[in-house]
Amino acid sequence: MTALSLINRVSLRAALWLVLGVQVLIAGALVWNDFDRMRFLPGTDREVAPRITDPAAPGDQTRPYRPGTVPAREGRPGGPIALPQQMDAMTFSFQETQEYGRVMLLSGTITPGTSDRFERELDGTPAPDTVALHSPGGSVRDALRIARIVRESGWNTLLSQDAACASACPLIQFAGVERFVSRTAWVGMHQAAFVDGGFLTSAQAAREIQTLQGEILQHVVDMGVDPAVQTHALSTPPEQVYYLLEEEIERYGVATEFID
Repeated sequence: MTALSLINRVSLRAALWLVLGVQVLIAGALVWNDFDRMRFLPGTDREVAPRITDPAAPGDQTRPYRPGTVPAREGRPGGPIALPQQMDAMTFSFQETQEYGRVMLLSGTITPGTSDRFERELDGTPAPDTVALHSPGGSVRDALRIARIVRESGWNTLLSQDAACASACPLIQFAGVERFVSRTAWVGMHQAAFVDGGFLTSAQAAREIQTLQGEILQHVVDMGVDPAVQTHALSTPPEQVYYLLEEEIERYGVATEFID
């Protein structure tokens, strides 16, 4: 073996190792990026979010999406409905109030199957007059199903003082015949994220998202809410959330009445 051929073989081996190393680094970066995005999807995070102490203002309405917690303002008095600050799987509770009649509070993350539990909870118990919400969102299809039940039953919806309703949660708020909202409540919008345990190609996942977005838009129209509200959802990535201003809540019909 000549010295030249030995050098060529060593150079080829070094080049192959270099290419392999670069591929490993790229793969690691892609995995880390996917993991970092998944931390913000419903059910994958229980991290405490930075507290938002000031109201959203024009040009300052986007926050990181932390589904494990909800925003809160310091020094706000509690409203007629007691609200938790930590968001686990959605729970249901009932309360009699003078202002809104029998209230059913839906509090927590909307996980797959929540709509089934919602229906079971309603069996054998007096129906509510109002459905109060305090949720970082979650499963869009479950939210749509709950919303249909709310509208078909003729119930009102309520976002009480300092309540938070983000991601898929506003779809339920939209369903109220009367939609009561506190000026200190949080209404957050962002893009739907497709989270599925099956194996889908990128094209299949894109079609699923498009179909889901069509269902969401039709729902917004059917509920009598201005579909322009969806522009904020479509322009905000899943790992962020856009909080509506008071005038936007009124303009789009998210609220039929402010309660304070």
